[in-house]
Amino acid sequence: MILSMTGYGFKRVEINDETIEIEIKSLNSKYFDIQNQIPKELNNKEIHMINLLKKNLKRGKVNLSISVNQKTKNNTIEINKNIFKKKYNELKSLSKSVNNSYEKDLFKITSNLNNIITYNSKRNKITYNKILPHINEAINQFNKFRKKEGEDLAKDLKRNINKINICINSIIKTDKNSNYKKEKLLKKKLKNISTNIKIDENRLEQEILYYIEKQDINEEIQRLKSLLSNFLITMKSKNHYGKKLIFISQEIGREINTIGSKTSELEIKNKVIEMKEKLEKIKEILFNVL
Repeated sequence: MILSMTGYGFKRVEINDETIEIEIKSLNSKYFDIQNQIPKELNNKEIHMINLLKKNLKRGKVNLSISVNQKTKNNTIEINKNIFKKKYNELKSLSKSVNNSYEKDLFKITSNLNNIITYNSKRNKITYNKILPHINEAINQFNKFRKKEGEDLAKDLKRNINKINICINSIIKTDKNSNYKKEKLLKKKLKNISTNIKIDENRLEQEILYYIEKQDINEEIQRLKSLLSNFLITMKSKNHYGKKLIFISQEIGREINTIGSKTSELEIKNKVIEMKEKLEKIKEILFNVL
C-alpha cells in the first residue's frame, strides 16, 4: 500500500465552554521530526503525544498544534490594597509639599499605576485524558488524507513503470534484429578482406559469437523486468515500503545504465534515455512515499 508522507488532520471539539482545535500536518522527510504548539497544562504529556504520533505516522516532518479558546471570559479583578495605600500616601505627601489639594485626582492616578489592579482570566483545566480521544480522531483523519494522496501517487508510479516496460519490449525487438544484422555484416566484411587468406570457419564463428555476446543485453533486460515486477508487488504490500521502493529504483537505474553502455544501436540508446526520464519521475514521486 502506498501512503503519502504529506498529510493533514483536523478536529474541533467543545469541552466545558471551551473550543479545542487539534491540527496535525506533515511534509516529506527521511525521519520522524516533530514540532508542536500545545497548552502549557499538557506539557507533562508532551512525550506521550510524540510517541503516539510516531507510532501512527512513522515518518515525516510533523507539526502538531492544539489550541484552546474560551467562549466567555471569566475575568476576576484583584486589587493590591497595601501597594495602593503606600503609593497613594506617597502621592498625597508630594501633593502637600507643592500645595496641591486635588485628592480626587490622586485616587485616579494611583489606580492607574502598575501592580495595583490585576485582571485574572479563569478557564477550566484541560486534561490529557479528555483530549486524547480527539487527538486520535485527528490522527485518523490525517491517515485517511495520506491514503488518498497515496492512491494518486500509486497511479503515477504504475504509469511510469508501464512506460518503462513498453520501452523494454521495443528494445527486445530492436536487439533481435540488431544481432542478426551484426553477424551478417561482420561475415561480409571479413569475406571482403580475406579473399586471399585462409580462414578457420569454426574460429570465425566463435569470434563473431564472442563479439555479439559482449554487446548482449538479454541478462540486463531480464533483471530489469524482474525488478519492475518486484517494484509493483512491493507497492501492493500491506506494509509501508517507501525505502525499499527507493532501493529497487536504484537497482533499476543500474540495469538501464548497463544496457545503455553495452549497446551501439541508436534506437536502443534513445529508449534508454526515455527509460531514464521515466525513472527520474519515479524517484521524485518516491520522495513523498512513506
